[in-house]
Amino acid sequence: MRIPVFLVLLSAFLGGSQALQVKTDPAEEVIVVEGQKNVNLLCLIDEPMDFCIVKLPGAPAPFAASDKLPAPVEGITYYGLPWSSGSCGITIDTIKPIHDGPFECTVSVKGQTYKGQINIALSGEVAPEPPVIELASNVDSRNGEFEFGKKVTMKCVSRNGWPGAKLSWYLDGVKLTEDVGAEFSETSNRRTTVQQIYRRAIAVEDNRKKVTCRAEHTAYPGGFMETSLPIKLKKVYTNEKPEVQKEELKESVKPKPPQLTVSSVVAQRNGAFKVGSNLVVQCVSKDGNPPAGFLWFLNDQLIYEGLSAPFTSKSSRGSTVQQTLTLPLKQTDDGKVLICKARHPEGSEETRLKISTYN
Repeated sequence: MRIPVFLVLLSAFLGGSQALQVKTDPAEEVIVVEGQKNVNLLCLIDEPMDFCIVKLPGAPAPFAASDKLPAPVEGITYYGLPWSSGSCGITIDTIKPIHDGPFECTVSVKGQTYKGQINIALSGEVAPEPPVIELASNVDSRNGEFEFGKKVTMKCVSRNGWPGAKLSWYLDGVKLTEDVGAEFSETSNRRTTVQQIYRRAIAVEDNRKKVTCRAEHTAYPGGFMETSLPIKLKKVYTNEKPEVQKEELKESVKPKPPQLTVSSVVAQRNGAFKVGSNLVVQCVSKDGNPPAGFLWFLNDQLIYEGLSAPFTSKSSRGSTVQQTLTLPLKQTDDGKVLICKARHPEGSEETRLKISTYN
């Protein structure tokens, strides 16, 4: 049986077309650590290239990788032979957190485009900055002294660790659990900042004790770092009149609309939250005078439990207030709406989060 010539040619054409593909070096994935130098990523094909476009995690846009053109991204240079050799690639001068993710190359051969990919996987942990304790701006602590009976609101912050630190509070070595808000985490570019609010009514026996925030992280020497706030009671004399603090009167300023943010450690799947887990969210009201107050609702039901103390900080633009809510999720919460309402003399505004759940 004789096979027509055109079928032989068609078979050869299709076979050659299917065989042409981009090979990468390294193949599929490269595991790197932050700070690693001169990491090469190469795309190869068995024909001369018309052009080569690469997409790098952290770069603002795809760009042409060519030995004749400088890379438009700082810290990136061309790697490989000229396009005519079927080669194009890049060298990353120093690995940074933004480089975590897929590197892609798109090459053109005789008008047809082909793609290759190398996954850049960052490994290793990053120790957070030492934790800090911040006092709310409405706490009177001149000269580092506190008034008996007054409630003191403080916040511990651990910044830029990977993964985030675990926070806990102590009073002279005794772990505190009452009036401790939920941890709230925000993650960006493999860096997590964790914060937690604690409120305490200062008692006479607290004098000369210290409140300590401990941040636990396996990248710390010894596994944790601490910061402490000494408590010293003000001396109060009954035969002296308390000093009246005069504050500059300012006009009432309506804050910006409140914002509701979900903690980055909350389990999610396609925007839905897992039944049985804790939904941890933070509501923030910025630049108001006086500061706003919050009310929380689930549909029309007022929420009383799971709320941290509000934490207020001041700037030249006004007061910022933040509060964290921990809401244990039930199957019946699916479809409900979580509402944070910021109340202010100049008018109230609210922000909403529709809750979807999965099992």
